[in-house]
Amino acid sequence: MRLPDRIWVPGLVGLVLALAFVGALLVKAEGDPSLLVHAGAPCTTVEPAPALPSCDARVLFVDEDADTTGTGARGSLTVQEADQAFDGQFFYRIGVAPWSTADRVAGVQNDLPSLRNARWGYGALAWAVSGGDPDLVPWALVAINVAAAVAVGAIGGGLARSSGRHAAWGALFVLWPGFAYSLSLDTSELLASALLLGGLLALRHRRWALTAALLTAAVLTRDTTTVVPFAVAVSALWAGRSDRPRQLAAGAVPMVAFGAWQLIQRQRFGTLPLTSSGDNNLAAPLAGLFDQLTRMVPPGGGDEAFRLVSAIGLVALLAAGGWALVRQRPSAGHGPDAEQVAWLGAVAVVLLLNAYLWSGATAFMRAATEAGLLSVLLLIRVAPRRLLLLCGSGLGALWLLTAVAQITKLN
Repeated sequence: MRLPDRIWVPGLVGLVLALAFVGALLVKAEGDPSLLVHAGAPCTTVEPAPALPSCDARVLFVDEDADTTGTGARGSLTVQEADQAFDGQFFYRIGVAPWSTADRVAGVQNDLPSLRNARWGYGALAWAVSGGDPDLVPWALVAINVAAAVAVGAIGGGLARSSGRHAAWGALFVLWPGFAYSLSLDTSELLASALLLGGLLALRHRRWALTAALLTAAVLTRDTTTVVPFAVAVSALWAGRSDRPRQLAAGAVPMVAFGAWQLIQRQRFGTLPLTSSGDNNLAAPLAGLFDQLTRMVPPGGGDEAFRLVSAIGLVALLAAGGWALVRQRPSAGHGPDAEQVAWLGAVAVVLLLNAYLWSGATAFMRAATEAGLLSVLLLIRVAPRRLLLLCGSGLGALWLLTAVAQITKLN
């Protein structure tokens, strides 16, 4: 039976995968969605964190910096042990009070206030969806990511069809393993990717205003998506005369918005977001990867083996994307298009990741989201069906392994 060539097909794949995974996580969490926020020391303390007074204590918590000892509780936020803490707590904080510059909000203190508030879109949307109710913010964060998974699949189907492929190939975007981390850790990659892919689809249809709007929302959600509007603007140099000014504007508007947002955060918190963590994230090209390969080969246990498999899968996908890029040589008189330029920029970011980010699959698979998605997009444009099936099999297996690992680790 042939699948319908409709974008709802990969959208349905995204819905089923996201709901099944989130359902398993919530069963493991005993119905507490705030466990996916992963709030913990040293950034979250118990006493200021909102909790329902009638609920039972859950996790022993000690925060030496705040000189506070207590227990997390079921409520709008469960505070976990320090080794469970992750970035979802910062999106939760924005979801509770998106405009706040206070030192601590709902028990959460930002480690890098300027940087965390620059990545504003996901938390701000959670605030809107929840109506500003802290008890509903954890549910809103989950619901947004599930909806974004559906959008990634549907938009991916649109991109596949505009590449002359069956819409079902759009499911390859949903299978990006980094999205399993987004769903289990309440982070912004899924939402930002839905906006980014939507912007690229709008660009293909020359809907310039929609392209600018979606890419602007993307850069206010996740700063690494700026490689795409930059590529849109640069590739305008090779566009036709009638399209050149509009395409340039479609790329420039998000970049101007991004720059203005960076300056606003500098005025609010005293530091520029882009410079607040650059030294902690970047290194010489490939230095971080080679450093970690010397530690992971041979792997010393299950965690190192999983990290090595994830790194190999990422490198293989990027190599396949590079092959697809070479296959799509521009015709005489035309330079690379926006998707090709964006791939180059996104891969450059991955090559510059330092050893710390390569030391955990959670970090480098999230950091490589744009490079991974753009590699899939280039492959859909030119790769033979067998290669796409191989790509889908590899991504699906790694997505499943990641999902199982995240369910197992959830406390």
